Amino acid sequence: MEAAYSIDKGLPDPLSRQTLSFASRTLAQFNGSATTLLDQPPIFPRVQQHQPPPLVPANPLQSPKGGLEGLQNGHVSLETNEDRGSESTDRLSHELDWDTNYSTPNESATSVSLVSSSIPQQHNKSASPAPALHGSLASRQTPTAAARRPSNSAAIATTTTLDLSRYRPRSSIPSRLSTGMYAHQCIMAAYACRLNPYALHKKEQEALQDHLCHLHVTVYLNIRNGILRLWTRNPMVSVSREEALGCSKDYRWMNLASFAFEWLVRNGYINFGCVEIPLPPVPPKKGRRREGPVIVVIGAGVAGLGCARQLEGLFRHYRDSDTSPRVIVLEGRRRLGGRIYSHPLHSLKSANLPNTLVPKAEMGAQIIVGFDHGNPLDQIVRGQLGLPYHLLRDISTIYDTDGSPVDEVQDAMDERLYNDVLDRSGAYRHKALIVPTAEGDRKLIDAGRDVAVDDGVTVRQYEEARAAGTIGLLFPAKRVRRGVSHKTADLKPTRVPPPTTVADTEEPPAAFTCQAMGWKLNDGITPTDSIDLDSIAKQSVHQTFGAVMDEGFKQYQRLLPLTPKDMRLLNWHLANLEYANAANVGKLSLSGWDQDMGNEFEGEHSQVIGGYQQLPYGLWSLPEKLDVRTNKIVTQISYDPTSSAGRPAVVHCENGETFAADKVILTTSLGVLKRQKIKFQPPLPAWKTGAIDRLGFGVMNKVILVFDKPFWDTQRDMFGLLREPPNKDSMIQEDYAKNRGRFYLFWNCIKTTGLPVLIALMAGDAAHQAETMPDSKIIVEVTAQLRNIFKHVAVPDPLETIITRWASDRFTCGSYSFVAAEALPGDYDLMAQSIGNLHFAGEATCGTHPATVHGAYLSGLRAASEVMESILGPIKLPTPLVLEKGKTFEPPPAPTVSTGQKRKGPPSAEALLGPGLAPSEPAPTPTDPLREAYEKAIQAAIHAELGAPEPRPAKTGLNPFLLYQKDYWHKCKEQSDEAARTATNNPNARAARDEVRHALGQMWRAASEAEKQPYLEQIEVNRQTGAEVEARWKQRTGEWEKRAAEIRRRWCADNPFERWTSPRRR
Repeated sequence: MEAAYSIDKGLPDPLSRQTLSFASRTLAQFNGSATTLLDQPPIFPRVQQHQPPPLVPANPLQSPKGGLEGLQNGHVSLETNEDRGSESTDRLSHELDWDTNYSTPNESATSVSLVSSSIPQQHNKSASPAPALHGSLASRQTPTAAARRPSNSAAIATTTTLDLSRYRPRSSIPSRLSTGMYAHQCIMAAYACRLNPYALHKKEQEALQDHLCHLHVTVYLNIRNGILRLWTRNPMVSVSREEALGCSKDYRWMNLASFAFEWLVRNGYINFGCVEIPLPPVPPKKGRRREGPVIVVIGAGVAGLGCARQLEGLFRHYRDSDTSPRVIVLEGRRRLGGRIYSHPLHSLKSANLPNTLVPKAEMGAQIIVGFDHGNPLDQIVRGQLGLPYHLLRDISTIYDTDGSPVDEVQDAMDERLYNDVLDRSGAYRHKALIVPTAEGDRKLIDAGRDVAVDDGVTVRQYEEARAAGTIGLLFPAKRVRRGVSHKTADLKPTRVPPPTTVADTEEPPAAFTCQAMGWKLNDGITPTDSIDLDSIAKQSVHQTFGAVMDEGFKQYQRLLPLTPKDMRLLNWHLANLEYANAANVGKLSLSGWDQDMGNEFEGEHSQVIGGYQQLPYGLWSLPEKLDVRTNKIVTQISYDPTSSAGRPAVVHCENGETFAADKVILTTSLGVLKRQKIKFQPPLPAWKTGAIDRLGFGVMNKVILVFDKPFWDTQRDMFGLLREPPNKDSMIQEDYAKNRGRFYLFWNCIKTTGLPVLIALMAGDAAHQAETMPDSKIIVEVTAQLRNIFKHVAVPDPLETIITRWASDRFTCGSYSFVAAEALPGDYDLMAQSIGNLHFAGEATCGTHPATVHGAYLSGLRAASEVMESILGPIKLPTPLVLEKGKTFEPPPAPTVSTGQKRKGPPSAEALLGPGLAPSEPAPTPTDPLREAYEKAIQAAIHAELGAPEPRPAKTGLNPFLLYQKDYWHKCKEQSDEAARTATNNPNARAARDEVRHALGQMWRAASEAEKQPYLEQIEVNRQTGAEVEARWKQRTGEWEKRAAEIRRRWCADNPFERWTSPRRR
């Protein structure tokens, strides 16, 4: 019988992330995603082939004039004589065309066999995609992009003041959309962009915490989520500043909206990918613009191309008239894409693919994982490139060694047993410390409402009080009774539960759990019997995940009547896990192998039709081609480790060329760093090399088989195969490790290639075996396995075969990273940390999404943001951040003309008057200049007699935790630094400020009443003193105002307005 499997997250599920499926963390899962458009979320039927939804444009990479896929047999030409590319781009085009036609996926490291050699290979070159691409974009962007964008959309955003007359509040909020529906769309947009709609990002809080009232966090989040809504609705067009400020509901919040816009742009949450960033208007400058800064990106994979594309967009966003920045990408191969490589198939032609697409097999990255919850490739793959994709069906079949389908009942029971051991091993997982950030009012955000009041308490003050459980002490009692600022829940002290330990975790006995699954217990076993993994788990500080799993299977043999077939099924799931991690489970860290858990994207899995390599080629070519230099094999990088001396970095290539750069971004694989293929001058510091050595870099290989006709069930996207040990009846767990990953899963790629293609996976130890085995032996074995399964048909020899050998590839030295046994929790962060003017990106630098394409892309966005921060400094906060309540501002008159903007809303003053004609200051209330001068003269007379009014006295400290913090900060910091050094094995490690503050909060909560009493008494003294000072100030201010009013009356009587102004009017 056939066993059906769900790709959803429910249990049991051999293909889910929890059970470490094919879709969890693999190179073939280097993925893109497709989040639905928020206004009209399409319901995707489970069809064989899925085209982009109607609102997404047709694929710009599939032009009849050529495109990235070429026209015939995978021949790709990226330039013609009509193109105006640089010399480097012309050279790239020629080399890419040659490589795609003749080279193998890993050069000599991959075997390609074309059995049907009589089929001729054509070498016609296709036309350049550039004219067709830009023409396609222009035809879809009607009216033109310039007309669709406000004329001031790209104003430089680093200034601290805004000309509010250029912008109109609510102009980006649809008037015909209910407030609740608009709020819902904003919330969904935040989730789609990897941000919490109800809380600040850590970096947002760092920038705002000393300048923003904690009550206004709700306002900021409403504005930020609204800007994200604009982006997710149409990622084909960048969000402009005017549109972003139009998400504020009042002029008072526009500076807040300006910061939100800048933060989202700088950190790659909007306006990223293949979208054109309009050049801001800058005054022309006489003479030549000075060169620089020069940024060199090493590696043209998704991380490198994504980083370079983001830098180009940011340089356009921050363009000035003085400099001419350059971004150069160096790639050692003759092609783009890195570990994404779609190899053309030449044995057969297909009539089942869309026009201009040719059959290609995925040598590396293959699966798009997760359509929901923030995959950044959603906007690129579907929204900008419009690539067609095939949704994977949620059913599969596993065949036993005799070729019979596995009974689905037995399969389900073994899967549950596997998941039980998996869950019990999770008790030894490293517990990460999560420091919460400031939250807004959920009810108000859900309702789309803002908070207008201001209680003078900053985000930092409120969050420190919340962490210490002293929120109630921040506010006078009368405020609490009125309920001006907080819900009741916010006033209660926050109780942080103590860290969970293994001893605290109570699990039901293993025998009882197995009975609930449907298992029959062995004779003499009672439901109270269990298994004990503590002895093996605590045997070593660096214990492996595989050792604990093996021990669990062994102990279950004592409780349950397991058979060799059960052992084969259990080890099939382990092979699936080894596929996800590119390593034998005996190499994975017990405490951290799944440290990225909880960051998975949701939704159905898919594959790009016609080749995943369309993604990197799209990043390279759109909206205009990047400067990519191929065949530049980097051998040494000389860099400035401090950036203080201002020395440029120098990149040395194998052919003797050198490139000087202000910044270098290295996106090479962890495998290349481990094998020290690149020398560094000065050598990398010990903390960096330590992380490189401790993390693992594994290998996973594929066998591609092309047949004349399909002999398998073409309605199923995959089927599995159980493998047996040398002794087929063995019950010894260790005997299964060698062969369990050998052709354990076959992908049916007929929907994505248009041809009868199967891809067999080799995971775990089997992946390393493929590196040294001859092609003939591998092909004979895999064909024999297929004939064993499909006995009812004559399985022919394949027409064409390709075998990958990624470990032998000099440019990757493997497939993707994993958390090895000796790895430390912060090693991925150390991999990402820059050293002076040398920055790092790539999947092995993204701890939240390692071993994935979207993780590689996110690392490129991060590196681009770091480079811009090092050049421009942090984002400057507008001044004032929030206008005072009650301060009036006369907006420009409401427009009555249509501007053809992308998102409906009133146009700006500049859009109405033309560039440069909008007023440079806020439109004032019409007044007589002489009347203003007269009022200034009155104020001068008052100040001459009384002096300036006394400013309001500063508030005294009302938070006892802050006083406690001053006394214990250094002691707590020393303890936290010592803990950080112990955890990271880095003698120079230091605890972050938030970690110290969090530890101080725990110390305060654990302190006795006697220890707290002096601080509580001091706060009471401060409150009484502050109240007395405030009362005296109010009394003096009242007296000053009375005397000022008397002076005003006397001065006006002596100097009537008409007589005072008459000399000036002559």
